[in-house]
Amino acid sequence: MTIRGPLAVVMLVALVLSVAVNLTIAGFVFSRFAGPPRPGGEIERIVAIGIRAFPPEIQQAIADGSKARREELRTKLDAVQDARKRMFDAMRANPFDAAALTVAYDDLRARTSELQQVGQQITADAIASAPPDVRARIRPPRGPGPF
Repeated sequence: MTIRGPLAVVMLVALVLSVAVNLTIAGFVFSRFAGPPRPGGEIERIVAIGIRAFPPEIQQAIADGSKARREELRTKLDAVQDARKRMFDAMRANPFDAAALTVAYDDLRARTSELQQVGQQITADAIASAPPDVRARIRPPRGPGPF
């Protein structure tokens, strides 16, 4: 059976639109996994998660402070990731060495603390420069959290 006339044109347009939409969606999905890293990457995502409790004025000051210290934050985050790798290597070691795992835990804790100190200093600087009425709007985030 052959379709002709206006119905054929409508069906052809619908087919082309359907293929275009499917390819667009597939492209977005593919780019999430194989695309280039987004600007800023992990540092900006970590900061965005951590500043939700603050009013927009303080959020902006923290974001600006993080951008100004991006290289330092990146170095500290890389050190945390390296320490995590060493921790997991110690866990998988054969034969298992409990002392080596303890050292790896201590190193991870120290690197995490160094990263937190930089983040806390950026936050403290942003809060110190905010007027009292803005600071009064600081609220803990809602819902379950680590603290």
